[in-house]
Amino acid sequence: MFIVGTSGHIDHGKTTLIEALTGIDCDRLPEEKEREMTIDIGFANIDYPRFGTVSIIDVPGHERFIRNMVVGAWGVDLGLLVIAVDDGWMPQTEDHFRVLELLGIERIIVVLNKIDLADSEMIDLAVMEVEERLKNTRFADADIVQVSAKNGKGVDDLREVILKNLRKLSKAAETEKPYLFVDRVFSSKGYGTIITGTLKNGRFHEDETVFILPQKRECRIKKIESHYQKMVEGTPSQRTALNLAGVTTEEIKRGSIIVRKNFFTESNDILAQVTVTDEEKGIKNNLGIDVLVGTSQLKGKMILVDERHSIERSFPARVRFEREWFFYPMEPFIITLPGSYRVLGGGTVIMPRYEKVGKRKLMEYLGELQHYNADEIIEFTVKMKRKQSLSQLLEQFSQSEKIVLRSVETLLQKKSIVRVGDYLLDNAFFVEAKEGMVGAIFKSIGLNIKEIADNCRLDVEICKVLIQDVVRENQIIEKDNRYFAGDAVTVDALSDEKKDLLERVYKSGGNGIELNKVEDALKRKIGELIKLGFIVSLDGNIVYHSETYEDLKSRVMNLFNEKDTITIPEAKEVTSLSRKYIIPLLNKIESEGLIKRVGDFRVRA
Repeated sequence: MFIVGTSGHIDHGKTTLIEALTGIDCDRLPEEKEREMTIDIGFANIDYPRFGTVSIIDVPGHERFIRNMVVGAWGVDLGLLVIAVDDGWMPQTEDHFRVLELLGIERIIVVLNKIDLADSEMIDLAVMEVEERLKNTRFADADIVQVSAKNGKGVDDLREVILKNLRKLSKAAETEKPYLFVDRVFSSKGYGTIITGTLKNGRFHEDETVFILPQKRECRIKKIESHYQKMVEGTPSQRTALNLAGVTTEEIKRGSIIVRKNFFTESNDILAQVTVTDEEKGIKNNLGIDVLVGTSQLKGKMILVDERHSIERSFPARVRFEREWFFYPMEPFIITLPGSYRVLGGGTVIMPRYEKVGKRKLMEYLGELQHYNADEIIEFTVKMKRKQSLSQLLEQFSQSEKIVLRSVETLLQKKSIVRVGDYLLDNAFFVEAKEGMVGAIFKSIGLNIKEIADNCRLDVEICKVLIQDVVRENQIIEKDNRYFAGDAVTVDALSDEKKDLLERVYKSGGNGIELNKVEDALKRKIGELIKLGFIVSLDGNIVYHSETYEDLKSRVMNLFNEKDTITIPEAKEVTSLSRKYIIPLLNKIESEGLIKRVGDFRVRA
C-alpha cells in the first residue's frame, strides 16, 4: 500500500484536515490537547473501495519539532503540503517542502486550506505564490487543491485527488529485504512489547524471527496489526505494529531498526552527496551537525572533501559520527545544526563506510557521479575498493539482488568493471594489476603468490583472483605453487653464470654440494635453481643436480624388483654413497611418497 503524510507550517490546519478526511483526531497526547498543537507524529487512515487502506501520518508544524516531522516524513510516498491561504508560504512551509524533496518523496499535493477565511483575490494570490515556489522543482506539476478543513468545502475533491495521485505512484518495492524504522514503543497488557513504524521493502510474517539494530539481537514477531486490524503478514509501505517476543520496552526505542536479514552497514564515517538548502548558513570544514536518518538522530561532523565546495549548494562530504550507526547506499538523510530548529539541508549516502583513497582519485571518481543511481554507486564502490566481492555487494544494497545484478551486468557490458570469479574489479585497475604481476614473475624466478603481491604492492587476495588469467594469457608456468616465466624453465634460457653453476653441481655427482660450505651469493643462485627444478635439495643442506638425484633414486627403487624390503647397506652398495648421503637420499625419496620406513628396513609405499 502507500503512506500519505502531511507537512506545513504550524497552525495551517494539518491535523484538522486529516480529521475532516478520515474522522480521526491524530492529536493523541494530553499535552497536544492542552496546547492545541501537534507535538509528535499521529496516525490515521482512509479506506478507498477497490483500492485498499491508505495510511496517513500527521506531523508537527512548529519549528521546535522539526526532528519529529522528519521521523514521520521519511516513509511517506505522497506528501500533502498544507498552506493556509491567509498566511501563505511560511518558514516551516519551506523547511517541510525541502524535507520532502531531500527525502525523495515521489509526489506531493499542495492543499490550500482555510479558504473560508479568504476572498477569491487572496486565494488567487496564494495559488500564484505556490506555482512560483514550485516552478523550478521536480514538484512543478503538483496538484493544488483548495479546501476548508473547518467547514468541509473541497474535502471530497481532495480525497479524490489523493486517490488519483496514489494511482500514479510507483509500486511499493518488495525486495525480500524488509525493514522498519521504529517510531513508537509501548507495552500492552497481555501482549508485551509493541513497536510501530512504516514497513518498507518487503513483508514481515507472523512467527518470523527478525533482527533488531543497534541491539544486534534476535526476537520473534508474535502478532502483526495495521490500523488495529490483525494481519498474518505486514505489507510494504503501510503503517505496521509488531508485537515482539524476546525484547522489553526498555531495550528498544525510537530509531531502532527491525530487519529480517541485516543489509545495513555499521559505520561512524560515511561518504555522501550533501545539498544545502539554507543558503544563508556558511559551510565550513568540520562543521558540527545533527543528522536525521530514518527515525534516529545522530551527532557528527561534516568533513569537506574539497574546501572549495563550501561555496556550492551541492557537494560531496564525509560525515563522521560520534557513534556507530547503520546505513545503506542511496539512503537519504536530513541535516540540521545542533540546537537549531531549521533544516540546513540533506544528503544521500554514497558509501556507508568510507575507505580512504588519494584525494585526486577520489575527486576523479566523484566527478563521474551524476544521478546517484545504483549503476553509478556500484561503479564508484568498485573503483574505490579496487576489488569488491559480488556476494557482499548484493548484501549491502536495499535493492533486490535482481536489480543489483542488472546494474552489474550493465557495467560489465560497458567494460567499466570486470568480473573474475566472485570479485568485481575496476577495468583500469584489472589491466594494471595483471601487467604488474606479469612483470614481477618475469623479473624473478619462482615467486609464490605472497611474493608476487609484495613485488606488485597488491593485496594477496587480488593476486589470488587474477593469477589464473595471468597464467593463461602469458608464457607462465605454475609449479608447486610457484610461478615461472615460460622461457625461464629451460637450461638454454639460463644465464651463463647459472649454467656454469649447474654444471659444477652436475660434476659433483653423488657428493653434491653442501650449502653450509658456500658463500651467501652462491646459496641464493642455488636456491633459484632449486625453484626451477634443476637442482634438488635432500635435507636443506646437501643438494644434487636433478639428473644425479633421479639416477640415484632409480637405483634404489630398482632394488624392489627383487626384494620386498631393503636395508641401508644395500642402498649404500647400489648407489656407492656413504651413510652421510644415503640417509638424506632415502628420506627425500620417502618424502615423495615412494617408500616408507619400517624399523630398520625400507619398503615400497
